[in-house]
Amino acid sequence: MQKKSEMKENFKYAVLIFSLIISTVFTLNSCKLRDAEDPVSSRSTFIPPTSPDLVLVNLQYSVIEKDINNYMLCITDSNYSSRRFSYTADVTSQIQYPIFRTWGLNNEKSYYNNLISLTNPNSNSNLFFTNQTLNIFSDTAVCDAEYLLRVDHQKPNVAKTLKGKVRFVLSSDSRNLWSIHNWTDIKANATDTTWSILKANFSN
Repeated sequence: MQKKSEMKENFKYAVLIFSLIISTVFTLNSCKLRDAEDPVSSRSTFIPPTSPDLVLVNLQYSVIEKDINNYMLCITDSNYSSRRFSYTADVTSQIQYPIFRTWGLNNEKSYYNNLISLTNPNSNSNLFFTNQTLNIFSDTAVCDAEYLLRVDHQKPNVAKTLKGKVRFVLSSDSRNLWSIHNWTDIKANATDTTWSILKANFSN
């Protein structure tokens, strides 16, 4: 009887040890799998645009972070506003690129999607505004500024550095959030390669 009892005890210990070994193996494997995963990090920066100047800040971040959703949030949403988005290219680009005759919200989204798809996610993109003036009239604001845009895209024969002047007409919507409903691109100097050139070349 004693031997049988000892055998039962030994069997119990063997099962326990085996269970511990299996558990340890699974734990180690699961740790390895977790270690192999890429870290998840958010690069999205968007500040609720409760004032016109914040729209420009968001626009800059959407360029830096290559974020199409935040880029489009800088533009008037007809679900919340009676205003409709319009874009006026610089005079030279209007003549050179017929697409600007009918440029609208879908063109804006398509251009930026195409630009992002041909830009390395790890490359640097930047947008700078200088000599900026902002005049606010009730629910409308007019911003004039000089800009310098740098996008390290991979499309040959298209400039990566764009410069010129811009006029944004902004308005607040039913949520009291501001956005751009009219965007005018201006060639400040004859030698400037404007933002419109980039838009036209990435429009399709």
